[in-house]
Amino acid sequence: MGFSVIRNRISITRGDSAQITLTIRDRVTGRPFVPGTDDRLTFTVKRELSDEVPVVVKTLDNGIIRQKTDCLLFLLPEDTASLPFGTYRYDVELVLASGYTDTVIPPSPFIVTGEVTAHGTI
Repeated sequence: MGFSVIRNRISITRGDSAQITLTIRDRVTGRPFVPGTDDRLTFTVKRELSDEVPVVVKTLDNGIIRQKTDCLLFLLPEDTASLPFGTYRYDVELVLASGYTDTVIPPSPFIVTGEVTAHGTI
């Protein structure tokens, strides 16, 4: 695998694919929570926290799918293929239909690493 997730730190080889499980737990009951059809879940990557324009954005039904007890985030090769190597920042924000908002994963490192073999080089 060309990616890893350790304590919310994502490391991915530039241009690789990744499937990352996002498990959200109810803070009161501890049970898994899956966003409903009127809720929003957004994964955002920026070079710097202060940047206005993100380099990667995934939302429910557009890169994030609901499962029975969690959500699955899909990163595609084109999401990172043109990014310079280095450390970026990402977070995951949940907005319920009621307007309640929770950053379920606070700003965390998103590291794009180099590759030796790249598509089209052979």
